[in-house]
Amino acid sequence: VENDSLVFKGQTIMDKQRTAKEGPQPGQIPEPEEIDQDVLYSPYNYIPSEKTNKKDQPSTGQIRYTLADGSVEAEEEELAYDIAGINTVTVHTPVVNYSLVSDDQPHNQKTVPNMNRSALILERPFTVRMPTSGQHLDVGSYPGYGNRDYAKYYRIKQVRFPFDVYSEGRTQFYPRNTWIDVPVYVLDTTFYLPVWVDEGDYQVQFRNIAENAPDDFESMSRSNAQPDANTDLTYHLASDEVSVEVIGRLYDFEITDIADYNWELVFRRFKGSIAPTWISYWTGTKNIDGDKRGNFSQFTVPIRPGSHPLQGYKNVAVKMGYHFKFDFKTKGNMFGPRDGIRLTPTFDFVSKDGKTRVPVDLYYSTNQRNFIRIGSAEDQVKRFVILNDRMRQVPAVQLRDTATYKYNRYGEIHRGMMSEQAYQEYYRDKFTKMKTPVGGYSLLLMPEQLRTFIGPKTNIPTTASADILRANAAIQQWYGEYSLPAEPYVVQAGTNLAEYGRTHGGLDSKSPIFLKNGYIVVNFNLESIREGNLAAPHLQYIHAPLMNQWLLEGFQRQVQDSYNHTFSLRDGDVVFYHADRSSRDDFSAQVPH
Repeated sequence: VENDSLVFKGQTIMDKQRTAKEGPQPGQIPEPEEIDQDVLYSPYNYIPSEKTNKKDQPSTGQIRYTLADGSVEAEEEELAYDIAGINTVTVHTPVVNYSLVSDDQPHNQKTVPNMNRSALILERPFTVRMPTSGQHLDVGSYPGYGNRDYAKYYRIKQVRFPFDVYSEGRTQFYPRNTWIDVPVYVLDTTFYLPVWVDEGDYQVQFRNIAENAPDDFESMSRSNAQPDANTDLTYHLASDEVSVEVIGRLYDFEITDIADYNWELVFRRFKGSIAPTWISYWTGTKNIDGDKRGNFSQFTVPIRPGSHPLQGYKNVAVKMGYHFKFDFKTKGNMFGPRDGIRLTPTFDFVSKDGKTRVPVDLYYSTNQRNFIRIGSAEDQVKRFVILNDRMRQVPAVQLRDTATYKYNRYGEIHRGMMSEQAYQEYYRDKFTKMKTPVGGYSLLLMPEQLRTFIGPKTNIPTTASADILRANAAIQQWYGEYSLPAEPYVVQAGTNLAEYGRTHGGLDSKSPIFLKNGYIVVNFNLESIREGNLAAPHLQYIHAPLMNQWLLEGFQRQVQDSYNHTFSLRDGDVVFYHADRSSRDDFSAQVPH
């Protein structure tokens, strides 16, 4: 007997071997196994990143059959059939853009801050935040989208500033209008604002680029980006724009000299000398950003009993009539011919034990008129300041740099009239030695004649938007001086002096209404004025709504004198004058009064 032969997948089902009587029983063809889940289904398909966004693209597919092992007389090794009815595929790579710029309110000295813009402060760091998460298409209608993190779909993030910036450590300089790459998984990036950037309003632009964006997206128009999220698949970029304002500073007030002879050896190396000790009295023990300056608290304003460092002067303040010199700095667009500083003095009387402090009016007399109130229409005394006073010690390099800027940028001097060197000499030897009118006892307006330029002159990148002249002019130093009348009459603010005199049989210097047993505290309010606009001061040293630079610099609101009397101070207090001592006392032997 001989069976047919059947071998199925290597397993003998029927054996054709001959036998004498009966052939072997045929075996069973194995039961078919269930196919694996991925035979008719292709998982983890990745769309190549070079495929750009497109809607409803057709899909094709085939199913292929191959002959089992051992097949005989087959005409084809493989059979293939097209699969009909496959759905279309839409490529839509999502990116979102909800970027932010930090708002440096703790250093915003503007008189009227713009709360709709982030404040960026010159020579300070600022941070941009570029998250990869946020709202895209509605997840209910478009599964997989919604409000989530889309980082894996990003190629790169970019930010562009319309002004120059540095990287955080100032190791990398980026000229204005440069698209700066930010790694996808970096949320916050810190930059640094150079001092030469113009103050004003700007728009910072952001764009996030999908991984499948065309390679030439850089050359495409800005319209290739959609704000917030590319919910329209024709876009491969999501954009954002943040409104910012670049703002300067008003800072570093210091008193550098007091004409009172009791103070000569504090500021001069020996009597009769102009050689300075370089001692000065700062607002506080901290610098512009609140870091330690390095001075002792004794050398801070106000000048008061206890400020004098020498033996035997522990209860000395300043005698009426003597002026004190001061200076301070600004940063920003304060280099124009009509930019200046408004300085408003006010006066308080403080008892010698510090327990009483009241606002006061000051009166003085002239040869023509008695009892003129400071700040009244009759108060016509004019004050003048000489910038290049030999006791002021303005560095020669400041005078030269300022003259160079004015010669090249103000347009007042025609090149044919005078050489730059000749103008520098004229500025140093003539212009800065003229008397500059600054106002009177009740108001000081410090004009450009009392300003020098002290900004950087080196390490200005060649690709910067500013040249060396503009960078040097970006930081300014202002020089002033002030004094009270030599023999003022001090009364509580609002006192009707004429009425008092009428009801008390007249007035003289010994009338009990006058306050004498204590100190007159001079308080300054400093404001920067742009383009002569007195109605809208630009920056405030003390009274800005968002910050107080005077306090940031470490001003102490409470001090003690050498006798442990406690004095409560007001921001802006600069000098204690003796209410009962006058500069005329020092000359009484020689000068009748």
